[in-house]
Amino acid sequence: MFASRLRKLIQSSATVAVVATAAAACGGGSATDQPVGEPVYGGSLAFYDPVEYNAWTPVNSIWSNSQVSNNLAERLIWQDPITGEYKPWLAESYQTSDDHLAYTFKLRSGVTFSDGTPLDAAVVKANFDQHGFGDESLGITQDPFWTDYAGTDVVDDSTVVVRLSKPNAGFIQILSNYRASSILGKSTLEKDLNGQSDLRNWVGTGPFVVESVEGTTGVTLKRRDDYDWAPEGSKHSGKAYLERIVFKTVPEAGTRVGALQSGEAQIARNIAPYDEETVAAGGGTLLAIPVQGETNDLTVRLDNPNSPLQDKQVRLALQAATDRQAINQAVLSPNYPIPSGALVKGTPLRGDSSRYLQHDLEKAKSLLDAAGWKPGPDGIRVKDGKRLSIHQRVAPYYQVSQSVLEVLQSQWREAGVEIKLTSPSLTEYEAQEQSATDWFLTQGQTSTAEPSVLRTSYGSNRQNVTEKSPPDAKLDELLVAQSYEFDPEKRKAAIQAIEDHIFSEGYSIPLYDETQVFGLGPTVQGFTTESTGRSWFYDTWLNG
Repeated sequence: MFASRLRKLIQSSATVAVVATAAAACGGGSATDQPVGEPVYGGSLAFYDPVEYNAWTPVNSIWSNSQVSNNLAERLIWQDPITGEYKPWLAESYQTSDDHLAYTFKLRSGVTFSDGTPLDAAVVKANFDQHGFGDESLGITQDPFWTDYAGTDVVDDSTVVVRLSKPNAGFIQILSNYRASSILGKSTLEKDLNGQSDLRNWVGTGPFVVESVEGTTGVTLKRRDDYDWAPEGSKHSGKAYLERIVFKTVPEAGTRVGALQSGEAQIARNIAPYDEETVAAGGGTLLAIPVQGETNDLTVRLDNPNSPLQDKQVRLALQAATDRQAINQAVLSPNYPIPSGALVKGTPLRGDSSRYLQHDLEKAKSLLDAAGWKPGPDGIRVKDGKRLSIHQRVAPYYQVSQSVLEVLQSQWREAGVEIKLTSPSLTEYEAQEQSATDWFLTQGQTSTAEPSVLRTSYGSNRQNVTEKSPPDAKLDELLVAQSYEFDPEKRKAAIQAIEDHIFSEGYSIPLYDETQVFGLGPTVQGFTTESTGRSWFYDTWLNG
């Protein structure tokens, strides 16, 4: 079966909303539909990010890291961020077997890594084996996206056959995913986890290379002048326009906005909702990218037998006590759609689970009453002498986490549930996530433009985000079943069945549809992202 058949299965209608100072424009993920003047080569672009940079392993999906790494390492397939169509990139063509167990890729000729070594079948196999199997001797674990991988065969220098043990309807999208299938050079792959976590060791095929790394707060990329294999659909060929990109961690929202207005920075990521009008009024442009994949939610963690959330009635009560529309009106903006399911609007074949997500305070109170939690003297519910109190850490990855959780704190208190908020640093947050005994809810989302992201997150042999023990066998069964459905209508029904189970069990409390809001200075032209909101600077240029 040729690629075109699979393309029809996973069409996406991701909307890219652009709010400009004069008029709104849509399409292509570009800063403007009508560039000012002809593209020019040269210039240095400063990109300010609110989150510090972490270890640079290829599978690291932290938002700040991926804005950088997406421009260094590339994939066999490019997924168009608007249409969802799969287009050739490092592979010039691919073909799928009738049983959906073998994918044959013909590699593009003339592609080289930044150290001058060629892209060939052997290095593709080495990459995929590390992703699909991991490498215990190097300390590299299997990537949870790589489900049902059976190995890669080298046919000749320019041809590989990727084999699966079972059909997987979402597999082609995995091969286009920035964090699951980026291809690095042999010298990088031979390093252990610590070596691969040092960005200075990355050897990729991308349009930029690493010039310098400033600890966890800065990275500078420089243009690779011999680059000439951009994905199909790019606005030009040959080398990138920009000579240099300087990434810098700037946590303060006001400082990032001020830098845009003064021209110190040309792009700032995660513009706060309360700063959106300021950016537009100051001559900048807002680019809001809906991030396909999971909604930003609170996922229930069930590894602690003493957690009050072990009781499904409590979980369902928290769902009913959550007023998403009020959250949006209080601290977000129209750029953050109100969630209606487990997947962001625009994600292919997503379900509609809005019936599970209705705000109903009286229902929440009734469920808590039935679960034995009675209001105490201060209104917080008590059972067996314990308060219904949840310690919630503010996720440092998201600009709006603090404000969203503060509204939620107020909403849940009306039902008699206490949230105690703390704001650890990124390092502290990740350490506590592994060791804290009072970690009951995790804020986050996994982004990829394919509904099988739910299997990656919830599968007991994948990320297993609920950490339920024993695993939920019914959910595992549903997650696997959707992988076998290649008929779009049947697969859509299978995805809905997964959502029905997740929400009827109270595993997920959606907060908002994940969105990346970029602020662009007036000189920025041609800026775009890949399908999940990660910056792609190949066509970007500066007009002043």
